[in-house]
Amino acid sequence: MSPKKSSPLAIRTVCFSTTMRATTFRAIVESAILRGAAYSDSFIVGVDPSFFRIMGMDQHGDILMSHCKFADPIGIRLSFRFRQGDFAIIDRIIVALGLDIEPAPCMGKGSLMPFEDRSVGHMLLDLADKLPTDRLQVLPTAIESGLDCLWDDEKEIKSELKLLAEIPTLLLHGGIDAVEKMDRVNQLLQTYPPVMAIRYRGQTLPLRHQMHLPSEDGQTVLRLHFARDPYTSGFIVGWVDEYDAC
Repeated sequence: MSPKKSSPLAIRTVCFSTTMRATTFRAIVESAILRGAAYSDSFIVGVDPSFFRIMGMDQHGDILMSHCKFADPIGIRLSFRFRQGDFAIIDRIIVALGLDIEPAPCMGKGSLMPFEDRSVGHMLLDLADKLPTDRLQVLPTAIESGLDCLWDDEKEIKSELKLLAEIPTLLLHGGIDAVEKMDRVNQLLQTYPPVMAIRYRGQTLPLRHQMHLPSEDGQTVLRLHFARDPYTSGFIVGWVDEYDAC
């Protein structure tokens, strides 16, 4: 089952209005992380004061922090995307920011932050527990990296992941649609640079295969990095990113 809103893994986004600069925002967050004994395992990743992550082995997931400046009347918006189980960290940061922020609605669509858009990470989180794990697994690294990616066509992603799970059966036994699907299967089984690598069961696992899904406007391409599972006959999706088509 996919995580419910009360689950510690459920993804939440909260937004605030402010007048502070991005560098001030970053400095306050860094100070809050360093001061709190509860954050002894947490650390900040990324040098851009407008968009960075808080990570830690004791966290339920990455915390995405954003400082975005929009045209009036929206102005500057802060956005924190996090797992429900990490709300204590968010609460301490909100206290540290004090009177310089006011709660604001997460509105509209068209930008990952600070709008409450459904990301590829949301979709993969919903799918992770519904997949046959002996044929296809979506790792937490794919969910976390997918939080940065927006995609309108969820049906396309689900269809491609379904095909990925079917590949071992298609290669061994064929089937009614095997001939029609084999061109796409052969594309998916090619290797492409760059080769990402993740840690899986204590070992480094190169993600040698990629799934490329062009956007409807042809400007960007969603890329899912995956590999054969060394312990089963299936596949592992380990990372998600996107790149410009041109």
